[in-house]
Amino acid sequence: MKSLGYKVIERDCNAALLAALRLDKPDVVFNLCSMYDWDKAYLIPGVLEIAAVPYTGSGILGLSLARNYTKLFPLLCNAGIQTPGFAVIKTGVPLPDGLRYPLALWRDGQRASLSMKNADDLAWVLNRYPASEEVLLLEQPAGQRFSLYLLDRKPFPQDCDLAYLEPAQQAYDTLEARGLARFDFIRSAEGPVLERIEIAPDPLDEQFLHSVASAGWDKERLLQALVQHSGRDHSQGV
Repeated sequence: MKSLGYKVIERDCNAALLAALRLDKPDVVFNLCSMYDWDKAYLIPGVLEIAAVPYTGSGILGLSLARNYTKLFPLLCNAGIQTPGFAVIKTGVPLPDGLRYPLALWRDGQRASLSMKNADDLAWVLNRYPASEEVLLLEQPAGQRFSLYLLDRKPFPQDCDLAYLEPAQQAYDTLEARGLARFDFIRSAEGPVLERIEIAPDPLDEQFLHSVASAGWDKERLLQALVQHSGRDHSQGV
């Protein structure tokens, strides 16, 4: 960021953050917490909103919904977006019928899932969780995986198949996402199946940087775009 001509001030996320923001009066906050620190990171935009400063990435709603899978997948399904088969269950109750293994088990707020090969694996894991905790069981159908990035609702860094763009944009709008977001699809004969949303992907991920470079972008131009985008979001009240 310094090489792009910005004066950079690093601030920790602690009780003094709001006071520091009011003292610094930054033009833009590059919100690294949403990418690299999942522990209540969805609360940081609340502080930034109170301080009335523009920031990169999504706000409270998008960050909290995208990482609370037991709420996210029913929401996507109700919005008409095709997802793998799933069930939201509470630990300690009988398992539902009809789900096909392998299953991905997602706990709200966790970065990664667990893969369950059969009912015995699933029962063993669930018995170790707190009673009545809600978890998501998501089918893992076979098929080629495909990731689509959106920046300000537009495919990034280049155009893509409309069949994938429409459900990605619909999910983006449903979560009131902002900035850069990634949508992971499974290709199927019935159309694209949305398997996962990363609401705050790492812009310096090597695979992503490779795709950006193939479209003629370098790392510096990417970071510049993210900063400029945050300013547009804030000024437009998005």
